[in-house]
Amino acid sequence: MNIRELLERARAEFGDRVFAQKRLPTGVFARTSYAQLYEMVTRLGAGLAALDVGAGTRVAILGENRVEWAAAYLAVLSGAAVGVPLDPQLKEKELVSILEQSGSEVAVVAPSFVETFRRLRSHLPKLREVVSMEEGGAGARGWRETLAVGDEPARREEFLGRELGLDNLAVLLFTSGTTGRSKAAMLTHRNLGANVSQVWGCLPYTEADVFLSLLPLHHTFEATAGMLVPISGGASITYARSFKSKEIIEDIRDAGVTMMCGVPLLYEKMLAGIKRAVADAPASTRFMVALFRALTHAGYVVAGVNLGRALFRPLRRKAGLDTIRMFISGAAPLKPEISRDFYYLGLRLLQGYGLTETSPVASVNPYDHIRFASSGVPIPNVEIRIHEPDADGVGEVAIRGDNVMVGYYNNPALTAEVLRGGWFFTGDAGWLDRDGYVYITGRIKNVIVTAAGKNIHPEEVEAELDALPVISEAAVMPMREPASGREVVGAVIFPDYEYLEREAERLGEPFDDGFVERQVRAGVGGCCGNLADYKRVKVIKIRKNEFPKTTTSKIKRYLFRDGEQIGEA
Repeated sequence: MNIRELLERARAEFGDRVFAQKRLPTGVFARTSYAQLYEMVTRLGAGLAALDVGAGTRVAILGENRVEWAAAYLAVLSGAAVGVPLDPQLKEKELVSILEQSGSEVAVVAPSFVETFRRLRSHLPKLREVVSMEEGGAGARGWRETLAVGDEPARREEFLGRELGLDNLAVLLFTSGTTGRSKAAMLTHRNLGANVSQVWGCLPYTEADVFLSLLPLHHTFEATAGMLVPISGGASITYARSFKSKEIIEDIRDAGVTMMCGVPLLYEKMLAGIKRAVADAPASTRFMVALFRALTHAGYVVAGVNLGRALFRPLRRKAGLDTIRMFISGAAPLKPEISRDFYYLGLRLLQGYGLTETSPVASVNPYDHIRFASSGVPIPNVEIRIHEPDADGVGEVAIRGDNVMVGYYNNPALTAEVLRGGWFFTGDAGWLDRDGYVYITGRIKNVIVTAAGKNIHPEEVEAELDALPVISEAAVMPMREPASGREVVGAVIFPDYEYLEREAERLGEPFDDGFVERQVRAGVGGCCGNLADYKRVKVIKIRKNEFPKTTTSKIKRYLFRDGEQIGEA
């Protein structure tokens, strides 16, 4: 079904149930029912229609997780317009690029972004209206004002009567921001509706479940699995107050949260917190935890049973996690030991796999048959195969199903490259075991995926670096951060030594390695101010020779690992 039908069914079947809640500063939860959500969406949709938001109009949505974000998303899609969700971490230059490329005419933003958009409008001739998710002001219409306009019966009737087919474009999801190479996956109502049905059908969700919405809603993983999936089954959503571990645990405990979608870094931190608490406990407690873990391990290996569910119940209760039925991990690879340790504690942490281009879920571990190193099995009505596997069975992961995007916006060449014969070629390397479980081994593409699940396109960062006079050439690639050991954005740089020699002479400083490194680091630090924090270069390695290149003058990236050249040119 399309998104409007999904919403109408939720109103009809779950009208009095809580759709979402958020803790107020007083500690009380403010709640919105499904019936209230439907009314808000209808009024907002009709109000946007009065602003000439019609079929196909691009509407940007920017803000933190809240009911108004969900209502804006649902109103835009229900009215046959096209949503353009934006990352709140993007800098102004990145926002301008995406808004220009998408042709966004209207933006619905949180109040903290109203001033930003007031400044940006002079650079965006197509952007004609800004609606605040709260009170209006200079340069923005207020939320209540927009909803009030939508109370007119004729506008509501027109909004709800618009033709909305499954193949209507629903959202444009940009995967990079500041260059002409930016990609925007085009997802239709069929794509989103299929993925919602597929995900709900493969895991034991019920309308009694309470989801914790923690990942930002502009992220396809959260928008689909953390918002549309609960709506499809009448479950409730609790918006987390922050990423602080203490507040997350409090929200889980006080709201009775049973489900949560997260990224590996979040689960690593949660597990580290539990282990710290155990390490600080008396010796007798530490002994019992070690004994219970050994028994749980033995039970799992010998009989395939999870004794941790009973043995660690007091620990889960003390940690505030006793209501949790399952955690879902996606957006980046999860270390097998993290999934295993959660399992031994009696908590199911199910790793899945997918991409923005697949709406996004393509596979997930079955609830009762977890394989810790795997990304699970294909979800219902999705096929996964390995293209041109090598002797070890490793090749490019290809996906087919109604959840696969229809292409990249205004980029037919790239669309034809990744969509071939009904299959989406992911650019990820992986293999399948005899039972059909998926294992992702790396990336064929250059995309860097951080532990927090953020995608960074090296070319986007390189465009900023290449503009610096101190740099002759730069190659951006994943590198290990020495302090944490995590994969971050790194840059191998071949400086412009001639320029730097002249600069040293001008400044009256010795032209040595120390001068070169200082100038390069200062330049990189300055230019990265145009990028979102997660895209900024964290590790810099300087080389004294030009990069090895192909006959078409492209840097041979495959010769580098962790920023060091590992093979001859």
